[in-house]
Amino acid sequence: MMQKHLATIAIAAGFVALTTFGFFAQSAPPAAAVGGPALGGYCPVAYVAMNHAMKGDAQHKSVHDGKTYHFANADAKKMFDAAPVKYVPAYDGLCATAVAQGMKLPSDPTLFTIHNGRAYLFSAAEAKAMFDRDKAGTISKADAEWPKVNQAK
Repeated sequence: MMQKHLATIAIAAGFVALTTFGFFAQSAPPAAAVGGPALGGYCPVAYVAMNHAMKGDAQHKSVHDGKTYHFANADAKKMFDAAPVKYVPAYDGLCATAVAQGMKLPSDPTLFTIHNGRAYLFSAAEAKAMFDRDKAGTISKADAEWPKVNQAK
């Protein structure tokens, strides 16, 4: 009887893990194709300054920490160049909720939220909804996981 109960718990736990990881990985467009611009070419300044996801223009670009960012216009590029840390999304633009779970997943650059002046991106609407339910808790977990996740290949 006890073995049957433990088997049921193990199956349920496996199902929860699969469904949790599965929705994070829903077909989100990658935030940065290999060799392509960071954030899929979206302007990091537009997130913070306008609370809007806006495609950047390759004519207005800057390199920061080895990543090339595109900007909506020359003014956005100047703002970024003056204070890049203010505009680069948390966790290098990876899905913030996934980072909190110890996972490294690309984000959909159109799914974001601004919290305390910082942009957080997400891989799926469900990941954003989880973040929105407990912003402080998710950020705390993601901050703790970030060094490990950032080192993962």
